[in-house]
Amino acid sequence: MRTIRALYNFAIERKIAKELEYPFKIYKVSKLKGRSLKKALTLEEVLKIRNLDLKKYPWLVNTRHYFIFSFYTRGMNFADMMKLEWKDTDQDKIYYKRSKTKGNFKIKIVLPVQEILNHYKEFAIDTKYVFPILLNNNMTPPQLENRKHKTLIRYNKELKEIAVICGIDKNLTSYVARHSFANCLKQKGVATDIISESMGHQNLAVTQAYLKEFDNSVLDDAIEILV
Repeated sequence: MRTIRALYNFAIERKIAKELEYPFKIYKVSKLKGRSLKKALTLEEVLKIRNLDLKKYPWLVNTRHYFIFSFYTRGMNFADMMKLEWKDTDQDKIYYKRSKTKGNFKIKIVLPVQEILNHYKEFAIDTKYVFPILLNNNMTPPQLENRKHKTLIRYNKELKEIAVICGIDKNLTSYVARHSFANCLKQKGVATDIISESMGHQNLAVTQAYLKEFDNSVLDDAIEILV
């Protein structure tokens, strides 16, 4: 369909077809785009990453911390992690507004998150931010976007290195932390409405559709009963 659309555009340029009859104003090729199955890790795979000894791979420390932090903060996305400030944390809670949905979150600081916060307090750079991604406090919006773009490319590249080291045969990306959080709750039998609230979805239908896209080992196990 993209080829036909390109040919039609070419025909209009050559005055062979009329723009008035152009079918792609209404018929959108984008609706034909398939949706790939969301990838999610099991809790065992997440723990492999969390417990990975990085003495031989010191350049992967930040990437591992970002992924584990995201997982244990209900799938906080990279843009929100990047802009997270020390003032957004207290003794046992993290407070932030999700940039994508503008929803407000109050998240309990569990042990893995506290360990990561302690690490960045010990090796803090002179900024208001928790993570060493934004290197000064007065970056313009274009500078912020450029920094996010460059760092995210490196982050996703290094996640693939971590996957290989851990023997995880999945395409590990920044989004997988959020998917894995939801999937692990699902596999542990947590109710869908609780998962929905924890992720900040606007309604239960969004969560149901979200969870439906994961590999469902629960159904596979159920089928085994019949064998």
